[in-house]
Amino acid sequence: MIPVLGIALSVLLMFVGDGTTASQQDWDKLDVVDGPNPTLRYGFYTEPSGQLRMGRYYFFEQDAQLRVRLAPYGRKAVELPVRRYDRNGGVLELGWEGKPGRTCRLKRQNERLFLGNCMEDLVVMPMAIRVADESDSEWMGVHLPVSETDTAILKRARRILAEQETRNLNGDRNCEDDLSTGRFSVFCALFHASVEVAGEYRHRRPAMRAIRQELARRYPGKYAHRLRDINNSPDIPDEAFLDAIDAALARLGSELNDGEGGR
Repeated sequence: MIPVLGIALSVLLMFVGDGTTASQQDWDKLDVVDGPNPTLRYGFYTEPSGQLRMGRYYFFEQDAQLRVRLAPYGRKAVELPVRRYDRNGGVLELGWEGKPGRTCRLKRQNERLFLGNCMEDLVVMPMAIRVADESDSEWMGVHLPVSETDTAILKRARRILAEQETRNLNGDRNCEDDLSTGRFSVFCALFHASVEVAGEYRHRRPAMRAIRQELARRYPGKYAHRLRDINNSPDIPDEAFLDAIDAALARLGSELNDGEGGR
């Protein structure tokens, strides 16, 4: 699990609306990370159990009011009703769809850092949100060294896919239904394998990067979400994904061996 303090120090946020209305449901088109007023933000929140979960936050200005929507990795998106937003004082208070007893309060720490906690049944749960940029490395796992954890994640994901009759061809990156039905998309197999093996999901750790690179090599093109969109192609057989994981495992194994040889 990632230390809360380590993440908190790297989490940055600017609360600026971009005029997009919350009625738009094509979230892919809202993944705007460039320019002065990005819609998409990244961050983390904490479960009452203490487990950190990472996800994307969408900010909307609608009728001069701020709306916030959270899309956690591997889970269903939820609305975070804005109960108070003091732009000058730098205070943002949020509710939580489906959890009426949960209140989240974020405070501006400096001109770019907003950090706070959610409270539910006297349990304190750290939370932070920031604009997506190139400094996502710490919590997304961009600069994690290749390790046996990554090979174990890919091996576990391969078993999940191999043991089912056919993959879920309607992947939406919400993995709760995959777990309940036993039919996994490629993304959800990797998501659940990460949680089982590492205790957490990191979106760009070496295991995820290796399989994305392998799929990009085999199926070039522009995708809103590569793993999801390639997974949902009915023309690609299940065996192709098992083969792609094998190739990614071979690449990670080679990197591991090179690393050991350099010590």
